[in-house]
Amino acid sequence: ALPISSLRSTKQVPPSYISFHAMQITVFYSGDASKCAQLNVQPSDTVKALKQKIIALHSPPDWANTALLALKGSTDYFENKKRLAQCGLRDGDVLKFAYARNLSVMEKVELSCQGVEMDSYQLPPMTISTLPPKYSAEIGR
Repeated sequence: ALPISSLRSTKQVPPSYISFHAMQITVFYSGDASKCAQLNVQPSDTVKALKQKIIALHSPPDWANTALLALKGSTDYFENKKRLAQCGLRDGDVLKFAYARNLSVMEKVELSCQGVEMDSYQLPPMTISTLPPKYSAEIGR
């Protein structure tokens, strides 16, 4: 039998290896490296439930429309529907929580036009006119 410590976030943890004892984890939730919370969680808790606990401690900024949670130092973010045990979390683990923004296609286009380097993205079908605005409006009637 494999110990749960050898199974991490990229692998599924078989139900027979899941511990049902409470765990204490540390979550860093701010750009300020000293801001963290010690939380008691159950292996059966969902990632979404844990995020909600952190959001209650640290309200989101106006621009944020999503939250990310991973082991500190990792960019393998946990899926909301997964249980903490399925993510391979153990007692004493240290996590990083961050607010983020999923950009719309138009926001990506706007940032690209401003010279911000972006990952590739699919443009929706659209018509682009090179005619002056007044002339384009007359044709569109």
